[in-house]
Order: sequence, then C-alpha cells, then structure tokens
Amino acid sequence: MEPIMTVSSTTHPLLGQNILVTGASEGIGLGIASRLLEAGATLALAARRAEVLADAAARLRDTCDAGQRILTMTADVSSAQSIDELFEFVDGEFPVLNGLVANAGSGFVAPFLELTRDDWQRTIDLNLTGTFLCVQAAARRMVAAPDVNRSIVVTSSIRALGARSGVAPYAASKAGVNQLVRVAAYELATTGVRVNALSPGITATPLSQERNSLFDERAATVPMGRAGTPADMAEAALFLVSPGSAFVTGTNMVVDGGESLY
Repeated sequence: MEPIMTVSSTTHPLLGQNILVTGASEGIGLGIASRLLEAGATLALAARRAEVLADAAARLRDTCDAGQRILTMTADVSSAQSIDELFEFVDGEFPVLNGLVANAGSGFVAPFLELTRDDWQRTIDLNLTGTFLCVQAAARRMVAAPDVNRSIVVTSSIRALGARSGVAPYAASKAGVNQLVRVAAYELATTGVRVNALSPGITATPLSQERNSLFDERAATVPMGRAGTPADMAEAALFLVSPGSAFVTGTNMVVDGGESLY
C-alpha cells in the first residue's frame, strides 16, 4: 500500500526531525540549512568560524516556527577530535539523528607543479578524511535507530567528474568522496540508512566569487545561462534528506545547469 500523503508531510516533510549540517555558516551550507528549517527540521549547525556561525543562526532563528530549535557548535571537520566533540554534542541534544548534511569542505586554485605536500594534505584532511569521519559517526548512530527516516547527504562537486587546471587536490578529494558515498550506501543499504552525494557546479556564493576571478566568465558558459545558487542546491538536498527519497541511495545528484555535459 502506498503511504498516504498529508498536508503536513508535503509542506513540512522534515517536521520533528533532527538534522546536522556541517559547513553551515554561509554559502551552500547556509542555503541548505535554511531550506531544511523551512521544511520543519530542528537543526544543529557546525562551522569553523564562531562569529559567522552565530550570525547565520541568529538570522535563521528569526524564521523558526514554534517547537523548532537551531543549535550551533564551532567545529573543524579537518580534526578528528573536533568531530568527536561535535557528535558528543549532538548526542546530548538529539534523541535521534535523522539526517546529516556533510557540507564542510574547501578548495583553492594552484598550478599542479606548484602544489606543496601541505596544500595536498590540508585539502584531503578536510574534504575527504573529515567527511568520512562525519559520515561514519552519523551512520553509527543511525543504525541504532530503526524505523525512522535516516539520510546522509554529502556535498561533492562536478570537479570530481572532469578535469580542469589548478584544482588537483580538490578534484581528487571530491572523487574520493563520490566513491565513499557509493561504498557506504552499499554497505548500509540493509540497515535503511541512505547515503547520497550532491554535486554542485559553479555556484554563486561569497567564497566562490572572492576566490575565482573568472567567475562571471565561467558562469556565462553554463548551458542554462547562469551559475547555480545555494537555493538550487538546497532543493536537491531537501529531496535527498526527506522521506520522499526513501528508495534512493548511492546516487550522485548533479545540480549544475548542464555544466558537466561538455
């Protein structure tokens, strides 16, 4: 029998659910957090910069419905100890963890021959190892809570799907993330825990526009004629987190306006 969809389940599909979002203080992470809040979720937000995170949370709290909470914790996903502390905090606040959006990550542009070991290791520690530790920590908690919606969404990138100059550590780390998602999804499928990737193309965020002098030029080459927005990524993340994607796992949802087609 198909489940009966009620007004609350369609307009607030995450009502009563607890979701952790990393890298949530700005850009794509903040956009995702805002959309999940609108869908009814209670949120734990994590990011490295305390002041920026506090400001983001204050703005989101202005839009909360009664009964919703927004919790914050400063955390560095490149540090295993910081991740342990983050999940201990979540354990103390959430009776059940329904969702993780592992969004924390970063990159930079540098010629391949000029990369240093520190450049490489810093990117791998944050984007790949930190993501692995967050996904594993969330999954361990989720498998102990059957019969509820349980979804892990990892922010990857279309840079993992093709080649472009200057992004070797970032592209390699995100390619690793894609395979991490596939293997974790396969192993966890029998438990009901879903694991999926979200791969943005060029996206208009303060950070991306600051660091990319060719942003406007590259955005103009996107087949749909513009860069993506955090809101575009948030709609995809909402689907992957929500019960509506109950039979979706191991996928890589590309949201790029056709950028990766060429």
